[in-house]
Amino acid sequence: MMTTELTAAAIAVLQGNDRGTYTAPTSSAPAGLQRNWDSCLAALGFAGFDETRAWTEIETLLGGQLPDGRVPDILVHDDAPGGTDQQAGPEQPALTHPPLATSVVRQLFERYGVRRSRPRLRMLAPKLLDWHRWFATVRDPDGTGLAAIVDPREAGMDDGPVRDGADPPFRIAEIGFNAVLQRANRDLRFLLDMVDDRAGMAEVDRMIARTRAALEACWDRADGLYHSRDTAAGEAVGGPGIGGVLPLYADPTLATRHPELISGLERWLDQAMVAMPSVEPGRPEFDPRRPWRGAVSLSHNRMLHDGLRRAGRPELAARIRRDSMAVVERSGFREYFDPITGEGLGGTGASSTAAAVLLFAEIED
Repeated sequence: MMTTELTAAAIAVLQGNDRGTYTAPTSSAPAGLQRNWDSCLAALGFAGFDETRAWTEIETLLGGQLPDGRVPDILVHDDAPGGTDQQAGPEQPALTHPPLATSVVRQLFERYGVRRSRPRLRMLAPKLLDWHRWFATVRDPDGTGLAAIVDPREAGMDDGPVRDGADPPFRIAEIGFNAVLQRANRDLRFLLDMVDDRAGMAEVDRMIARTRAALEACWDRADGLYHSRDTAAGEAVGGPGIGGVLPLYADPTLATRHPELISGLERWLDQAMVAMPSVEPGRPEFDPRRPWRGAVSLSHNRMLHDGLRRAGRPELAARIRRDSMAVVERSGFREYFDPITGEGLGGTGASSTAAAVLLFAEIED
């Protein structure tokens, strides 16, 4: 399949999952389901061919924001006439996802320009700031610089190694989650500058400084990875999962400061047919068919590609991009892929995979 055919197929997946104002995560997702993380990626996919629809995706997501500032991990829409939307009720945990929406809004703003984007940004920026404040207070009440997750689903890596060894109650400063949050903090500062919110910028500057120091304290030179922290026990947890390399997405200068991070990535890639395994192959935790225990996710490939390009490692970024496009061409728009065989895994018609293909198709390595 040529790139033009693959991108046409990716557009068809997004359009097939389009529910008007939000996007279903897969072709078989339950009716009315909008998943925070997947929705943000879908917006980036729409951005290349439908500006209004891209913005609407994010506006619908932030329309589900709760009074305390949290944006739920899942919104359930009742699309029937007169229906109402639902978030977590008393019987449901109050969960969220990392604020990828903030970084998406910056990408939309930069793609479409100040004149077309600023009116929307003036409405969205206060909502994004409220969400980041919620992370800084509710999930980091001691001001450590690391936000805790209270359920593995919040990191988007439900079955990842971070579950292993965590003491109850589950409250983990998951490293990948905080890397995405830190990148979003930097992007939020940019957005607040664009709407001339100087007080908000100063507030976010403090968030950035705290998290920068806290992330660096999680570096483990021997393992060549950043490790999550059990906030109750004060100990490192998580093992050799892909979250441990995601700080590169937040700060590309880490490639120079910690060359072990890059050599570790190269070692992972040397053992896989398809980049990027979610756990280092050969480790006891590695299972190529289990999500977040080894299987490849293109949503994380996109973030690593971004970090490696900005870090001046185009050859590694190109490998991730080429493998991502090739495995979808071979196995279709699945949620995950076996890094050894390339077999597609999980749901079909995955919006996040389609969006990643469209983003990679725009890039020339």
